Amino acid sequence: MRVLLDTNILISAMVFHSSKMAEVLRKTVVEHELCLAAYTVEETKRILNEKFTNVEVDIDRFFQDYPYTLICSSFDDGPSLVEIRDKNDYPIIYTAIVDQIDILVTGDKDFFDVKVDRPLIVTPADFLANY
Repeated sequence: MRVLLDTNILISAMVFHSSKMAEVLRKTVVEHELCLAAYTVEETKRILNEKFTNVEVDIDRFFQDYPYTLICSSFDDGPSLVEIRDKNDYPIIYTAIVDQIDILVTGDKDFFDVKVDRPLIVTPADFLANY
């Protein structure tokens, strides 16, 4: 399955060294196809540089350690595919829909209010337990 990880999953793995997020990454790489939206990679870099200046994270090294498919979706000004409360999350759900992602793993509650058939939107715990 094609699995897209949200920014909060990556930051938890990089900054907080969360064992659960590390397991999500490991399981995705070993058992599925890890997909990252270009938007997510840039957002991760921006947030790390803005909010975690006291934490040493070699962002580029981190991304080199995991094989992944980089998805570069362009957003047009057309009608929205779905409604989501936080407009900053729209590029991620847009990418997941347009690029036919099977599973979006996120800890962001706003995604769980989105009504779509695909991708399946799950928490890290649900992903580890069921996929």
